[in-house]
Amino acid sequence: MPRRTHYSPCINRVIICALYHEGRRLRRPMTRLVNDLLTSCLRDTEAWSIAAKQLSDPAQGAAQEAGATR
Repeated sequence: MPRRTHYSPCINRVIICALYHEGRRLRRPMTRLVNDLLTSCLRDTEAWSIAAKQLSDPAQGAAQEAGATR
C-alpha cells in the first residue's frame, strides 16, 4: 500500500528566520512555537472544527481523502 503524503507548504524565509529567533528568545523549540501560534489563531475557526471532526473519526477522514481530487 502506498504511503500517504501530506501537503508541505513552502514558508517564506523571513518567517522561518523570525520563528527561529523568537524560539531562541523564548527558549522553546520552533515546532512547539509554531504549533502554539497556529493553534491560537485557528482554534475558533470553522476549519479547526472540521479538522477535529476528521481526526476524531478516522473513517470520515479516509473517505474524504479517497474522494479528493488532486
